[in-house]
Parts: sequence; structure tokens; C-alpha cells
Amino acid sequence: MTTVPPPSAASPAVPARPRYAIYVVLVLMVAYMLSFMDRVLISLMIDPIRSELGLGDTQVGLLVGFGFVLLYSIMGVPFGSIADNGNRRNLMVGGVLGWSAATAVSGFAGGFLSLLAARAMVGIGEATLSPAAYSTIADRFEKRKLGFAVSLYNMGVSLGGGAAMLFGGVLVAWAMATVIPMPWGELTGWRLAFVAVGLLGVPLAVVMLLTVREAPRRQGAAKAPPLSALWALAMRHKAAFGAVVIGYSIIVIAAYGAMLWAPVHFARAHGMSPAQLGLAFGVIIGLFGTIGLAVGGLLSDRSAKRGHPDAPVRVVVASAIIQFPLMIGAYLVSDTTVALILAAAGMATVSTIGGLQAGTLQILTPATMRGRMTAIYLLVANMAGMGLGPLLTGFVSEHLFDGPTSLGKALALVTAVSLTIGVVLLLITRKAIIVAVQDNDRNEAIAADAV
Repeated sequence: MTTVPPPSAASPAVPARPRYAIYVVLVLMVAYMLSFMDRVLISLMIDPIRSELGLGDTQVGLLVGFGFVLLYSIMGVPFGSIADNGNRRNLMVGGVLGWSAATAVSGFAGGFLSLLAARAMVGIGEATLSPAAYSTIADRFEKRKLGFAVSLYNMGVSLGGGAAMLFGGVLVAWAMATVIPMPWGELTGWRLAFVAVGLLGVPLAVVMLLTVREAPRRQGAAKAPPLSALWALAMRHKAAFGAVVIGYSIIVIAAYGAMLWAPVHFARAHGMSPAQLGLAFGVIIGLFGTIGLAVGGLLSDRSAKRGHPDAPVRVVVASAIIQFPLMIGAYLVSDTTVALILAAAGMATVSTIGGLQAGTLQILTPATMRGRMTAIYLLVANMAGMGLGPLLTGFVSEHLFDGPTSLGKALALVTAVSLTIGVVLLLITRKAIIVAVQDNDRNEAIAADAV
């Protein structure tokens, strides 16, 4: 059996502050949760925004999709470089304040272009978080405990999505019924909701600034190499990096389809009301999604302790295979109760994959390159999952199928194709991934001995 060396042989000892390390991850998880709430809040207020600003469906699509995703994905690369070279804590604090301010400014938009610009600024601010957070977490936890730590951070997505579903409607209802006088008029409705959520980021930024310290890097004060070195590493193990970046990104198409389109399918095919959808998917995403993330991290750590260099990849492949019949069944069965049960079980397996994507990159990449490699992966994954995936699903639903179940059939088809391609790609490159992980372990051990 192929084994990996103990963490101490590959890198300097992690500071013996396990409770503080967990605290840092929890703070970062809250930041991720808030960023996800800021990201999806606009989808809860589409109708009043469209009515007041006189928008068309294409403009709405830009606001909730590429208007945010494009700069969010692209700007992650330069922010990843800053995370590799500079103070990651300060980068994240600046990002929280930036996206919170942009969310609040969204409430004062006078038209489509100003609101689009504000949403783009939200994307830029949120692009600071994950490259710096993943790098920080990898430096605070030894490799065999990294899976759970990264999954804990990624619970911000499931908890944020669940909170948005459960409490977003309450917030919007409060904002619609509340009027705050302003010197130039009144602040109410969707505008007040944006301002209220934006203000939540200020106390979080203060907490991060006062209580979160910059993590000591595993390779000490080693200067981050140029981007050309990262490219050379990727080319040296192109099968491994290509499979992880592309394979995971294709699998993400199915995951975002479940989060973004499934509620719409249940509204159309099962006649569920907005209140019913909010409760059902608040539980499905918030509870079962969180359980899946925790289980995925624990399974990956257990596999790593057993000596499997490709531990996170093993769990991703297994989860994708289990997810296949569950989600397709949820989209195709006619009984509402059975469909919701399958969706809940499927969401748990979908979320199992979430934290392990970035976790895989951390064990493939040297500490001084992780921020940029994570940003490159997020660029590809977000453009595929949040950009191409929803567009492709909508196109298939509109042009290949008819009736109230057309979206469910489109979701089933896109899910089946994306999971199949992703799993096959990871399986045929498994040996290359193991070689790349072992090569990174050796290089880290050499760098540690040189310090």
C-alpha cells in the first residue's frame, strides 16, 4: 500500500494551538456564510427590483449570474498572489469591508448599470476570501486533519444558503413593511434589505481584525515564486492538475444546478409555494448540506490516516457516484415527499464534495503557491458551475423538453452528463494525482530541512 510520510517529515510543526486554529476556521466560516448570503440575497428580491427599475430577463440574468461571477472569478487570481506573498488576515478584513459596502451601496442604485456595477464590486470583494482562507487553514492544520478543517470552512456555503432560504424571506418582508426617512427620501423595500445585510459585515471585520492573527507559513518567510513557477509545476503534473481543476469543475455543474435550479423545479412540477420552498430547501441546504460537508471532511481525514495520498479524491469520486441516482431521482419522481427525501439525501452527498475540492489543491501545491492555485481553480469552477451550468440547464429545458417537468428533465440530464465526465476523468488520472501529491511531500520536506 502506498503511504504518505507523517506531516512532520514534510513540513515544520504546526503551532500547538488546536483550539485557536478551530476558532480561526469558525470565524472564516462565518465570513463565508455572510458572503454567500450577500451573493444570493438579490435572487429573493428579483420581482420588486425588476418592477422598480424596469428590467428585462436578460438584465436580471446578468445581475444574478455573470455580472457577479465574472469579476469574482477573475479577481481571485491577483488576490491569490497577494495571499501567497502578503498578510492574508488583512486581505480578508479588507474584502469583508469591501463587499459589505458594495452590498449596502446596491440599495442606492438608480438603475441597471449602477446596480450591475455594485454587484460587480460585491464579486471583487468576495474574491479575496477563499484564496486567503484556504491558505490560512492549510498552514494551521497538519495534513491529516486538513479535510475536516476545510470542510468546516465550507459549511459557510450550506449554512449561508440555508439561512438565506429560511430568513431571507423574513428580512425582505420586514424591509418591504419598513420605511426609514432619509435626507433625499425614504429607504424601504429591497433597498433597505441590501443596506441591512451590508451593515452585518462591519462587526465581523472588527472581530477578524482584533482576534484573528496571521498564520505562520509552513515554509517560513520563503518568498512566493513567480507565476511561471506555478505554471511549470502544473505542466510537470499536467494530468493531475488538469484532472482536479477540470474534473472537479465539471462535477460542480451538478452541485450548483441542485442549489440554483432545484427550488424552481419543485415550484413548477410540484406546485410548492414560496413559503414551502423556503422551509424545505432551508432544511435541505442548511441541515443536510452541512452534515454532508462534515462527513466528507471526516472521511477524507480517515482515508489519509490510512495512508492514501489521494484521500480527498477518493471521497469525491465515491460521493459523486452515490449522488448520481439520488439527484436524478429527485428531479424525475412525481411524488413530492419522495422527491424531497431524495433531494435531501442527494444534497448531503453533493455537499460532501464541497470542502474536498480545495483540500485536494492544498496537498498538491507548495505553501507559497496555494493562494494562486486555489484562485485559478475557483476561476474555472465558478465560471463552469455558476456561469455555464445554469445557462446550459435553462437552454436544455427550453429547447429539448416541454411542460412543467421540463426543468427537472434538464437537471437530470445535465447532472448525469457532468457527474459521468468528472468521475471518469478523475479515475483515469488517479495514479498521476498520487505521484503529484508524493512529489509535493518530498519538495516540502526538502524545503523544511533547508530552513
